[in-house]
Amino acid sequence: MLQEATKALNSAFNNSFIKKLSQYLHDCVREEVKSSTFRNLKGDKDNKWIFLREQESLLTQGLEYLKLDGSNPNLTELMIQSDLSTKDKYLIYGYMFLVGRNGKSRKRNEFLTPLLYVPCKLERNGVNINCVRQDDVLSLNTGALAALLKKGDDDDEVDLFLEGILDVVPDLPITKEKMDIFLTTLKSLIPDVEIVEDASENADEDNIEKDETPQKDLSDVKITGENMDEIIEDEIQEQKSKPVGEIKKLCVTYQSAIILTKRPAVTAGVLHELMQIAEKPSGVYRETTLSVINDEYTQSGDKIILNDKNEDFYPITPLALSDSQEKVIKNIENSKFIAVQGPPGTGKSQTIVNLVAHLIANGKTVLVASRMDKAVDVVADRLNDLGAPYLALRAGRMNYQKQLSLQLQDLLAGKVELDDDVEDFIFADTKDMKQHLDCMRETESKCEKIIKLERAWHDLRFEIKQQSANVGELQYIKRALKKAEIDSINDIIKTLSDNMEKSGLFATFANMSSLRQLKKILDIKDFEVEPENLDRLRVELDFITQKWKLRKIEADIQKTGNLHVMMEQIRQMKRKQKTLAINILKSTRREAIKALLRDEKKRRRIKVHAMSLVERRKNLQSRILEEEDFKPLLEAFPCWCVTTYAVSDSLPLKPGMFDVAIIDEASQCDIASCFPIMYRAKKTVVVGDDKQLPHLSFLEKAKEQSFLSQYGIPDKYQLMWRFRTNSMFDLADYYSMNSVMLDEHFRSLPPIINFSNHEFYSDRIRVMRKDKDDELALEMINVPDGKVDMDATRNLPEIEALVKTLHEIIIEDERKNPDKPVTIGIISPFRAQVEQLKISVPKVLSDYMIKKHQIEIGTAHTFQGDERDIILMSWSFANNSYPQSITFLQKPNLFNVAITRAKNKCINFVSHDIETMPDGHFRNYVSFIKQYQERKSALINNEIDENIYKNKLEREIATEIRKLEHKVTAGVDIAGLSADLVVDDSFVIEVDGLEDNPKAHISNMKKQAILERCGFKVKRITYREWQYSAKACLDRVLATE
Repeated sequence: MLQEATKALNSAFNNSFIKKLSQYLHDCVREEVKSSTFRNLKGDKDNKWIFLREQESLLTQGLEYLKLDGSNPNLTELMIQSDLSTKDKYLIYGYMFLVGRNGKSRKRNEFLTPLLYVPCKLERNGVNINCVRQDDVLSLNTGALAALLKKGDDDDEVDLFLEGILDVVPDLPITKEKMDIFLTTLKSLIPDVEIVEDASENADEDNIEKDETPQKDLSDVKITGENMDEIIEDEIQEQKSKPVGEIKKLCVTYQSAIILTKRPAVTAGVLHELMQIAEKPSGVYRETTLSVINDEYTQSGDKIILNDKNEDFYPITPLALSDSQEKVIKNIENSKFIAVQGPPGTGKSQTIVNLVAHLIANGKTVLVASRMDKAVDVVADRLNDLGAPYLALRAGRMNYQKQLSLQLQDLLAGKVELDDDVEDFIFADTKDMKQHLDCMRETESKCEKIIKLERAWHDLRFEIKQQSANVGELQYIKRALKKAEIDSINDIIKTLSDNMEKSGLFATFANMSSLRQLKKILDIKDFEVEPENLDRLRVELDFITQKWKLRKIEADIQKTGNLHVMMEQIRQMKRKQKTLAINILKSTRREAIKALLRDEKKRRRIKVHAMSLVERRKNLQSRILEEEDFKPLLEAFPCWCVTTYAVSDSLPLKPGMFDVAIIDEASQCDIASCFPIMYRAKKTVVVGDDKQLPHLSFLEKAKEQSFLSQYGIPDKYQLMWRFRTNSMFDLADYYSMNSVMLDEHFRSLPPIINFSNHEFYSDRIRVMRKDKDDELALEMINVPDGKVDMDATRNLPEIEALVKTLHEIIIEDERKNPDKPVTIGIISPFRAQVEQLKISVPKVLSDYMIKKHQIEIGTAHTFQGDERDIILMSWSFANNSYPQSITFLQKPNLFNVAITRAKNKCINFVSHDIETMPDGHFRNYVSFIKQYQERKSALINNEIDENIYKNKLEREIATEIRKLEHKVTAGVDIAGLSADLVVDDSFVIEVDGLEDNPKAHISNMKKQAILERCGFKVKRITYREWQYSAKACLDRVLATE
């Protein structure tokens, strides 16, 4: 009975949605990595294989097992080796072999690898050995195909090609029709490959004999997607030193073989951690971000109420902070899971740096992770550049581990100076930031109040002007009155009016007293109490009251402060805010590290960790990470930066050990590798952009679906948890209740980013740069004779036109800016065009010039996350292009990345007739460029007036400034706002006191803050000041500083 109860409890604890997801993701990663890593059997001497001489029947006939000759010593040896090495190797049954050498490959590697395979197992059955199939679904060797398709460092078309062939992988049993479709598709992707059925073309060498040559020890080398090619290449170079037979052309043979190959090391940590997470009791997940997922599934989570109240919030941020970035920092206070969309050039890494700084300053711990080392390095470097000691620790691959170990040893050895300039920051505290921001916000509130008062002054003065015409000359009230006098006269008028029809002693006495008081206040000798006289007195009193209100407004303005002085104070406080934030971080870090160094127990813990980071024995390293108390490390070092696939080598898998995890470039991160990241954190911020390059997966659809079904993932969740197509950002966008879009774009001039903003982001991006009046930011060069080659998407006339333009740009830039060269990027959607450009450009430019101008040539993949001053776009799409070319060219993610890399100029080379272009992004883009060029030409030729005045005063001020020979543009669109007057393209004058038409829907101080983040200093002229002295206003705003 007790055993049954225990079993029921364990089942209730462990059969959670998170467990199912962990197991499902584990199997997806395991299967995907198999097909993407053993790209070439000859690339690793540890691979063993035996070719089967009989005609293939296991797959073509759909057999459960294949009966083999048990007396074969090589087969017996292979079976024994597979049984002895199940942890690090596995058996596969391979079919349809790529054999020979790829003649067009840059490395000209010799290939020997199966295209199709299934996991298998060898079992002795009497005198026979059975090869037992372990799966009902065939896998495609995507690693081998990717190696053949890939040229240079780009993955451009590879993903599209592999998607196409993955769809035609035959299911079991393999029929001739299924195989013909598969091979036809393969031939279309790799035209050079030859399909042969002649057995004389077959590879004939087995590799099962024991190799006595000393093996290179790779046990301590972490194999990743970044170093895998290098390791394989080293192995191939060693193989080249051995005598080899004649290498045939690349062909596909109808061979089958049993292969013993390594289990990929790149994902070993993730696979292990996913299984660990699956084994945890469901109660453990409540300490982690994964609770959001589990609670949503069970509908047991607390109801989330979005807090939109403008409560006081005190961000401690060392870098410039936009409203949307501040919203991210604010939202993490009340949310466990936040998605942050970062369109191109909107400062994703800056947001992360500010968020980390704020969290650390408030005593929180942070884990920053991304799939790519580059993304993690950018954040870690920017954090550490702030000057606070050990602000961010960079861990991960072996080189980072060694560097971190040395840093920790230097700290323990007293080689790190913590007291440099300590007097500047030793007393800095979060309370200082609160006082600082309270003071700044109070000053901003005063400025806002003054601007509102200036508007009230203008409106009231206008009313008084109109009233003056109606009132005419005053008869009774000859001077300005005080508020008490106005109130007294009001009372007198009321008394006189009330008593007018009354008789009696009391009424007479009251009238006499009121009249005496009235005559005294107004200094008049006589006043007849008649209805018409009282009415006239009321009119005059109302007029004088309005004048008093005008004086009162002016007095309130003076009492509140000097608007222009306070604006300068705000600017200074914003500059000091950044310094104060850095000082708080320095003080916080110094105190934490000092406390660690004073504690012997913590010092020893640091020493152990430093040694474990470079421990060669992975099992020992893992045990140390799991068993040792990690809390002292987090107290001293609250921010760790790692890649998702390397986190297991640096940090233990403990629930909620970090307060917040931040996943950067999440659109390129798979869900599985981020699962352990979310398990390690109480809250998670996921930063990415689903409109840029997506997550790539080569897992077969059939296998993914089988895993979803195997673990009982409901249909609703199958849409969200598809490992093949959904990135971590896609997932976060569903579960996040407080999503934020970063909306301030600083990279590109408006014409360059505006198309992307409209086409992909629904015009939600504020472009924080002003267009240049006399230069074209977007150009289109038509190449009328452009056409693509029949064998590849290569457009030689376009290349000729591009290279000529590039040469002209370099010559002009060398003449104008020899010491500050422009950087140049050349992008084409097509690989063949890129390869030809890489040949053509060096023929006209020296290596020195190419390096000086940082000339990079590649596809959109090459430039993801990168930028150049000038981008030359060779679209390589002509009238004779294949129809599928436009399909690939217009893939939204690739297209969006390609057109948003330029900062100052993007020159597009177009060969196709615009009128006959197919509908889609490309045609829309070309039309956009054409319209922009036409409007720009009209502006330059003064055919249209670009000035937009929102009131008469703006026009009057602009006219006066132009008389002083300054350039003035009215109503300039900056960051989606209309800047009143832009003077000399250097500063903005905001005109206050009058109603704008159209009316602005943003506060004055908010608008000023945005304009100043755009790099414009904002000065103000009020209607009241202009009426008093226009010259004084002009002298003030035009004064050089």
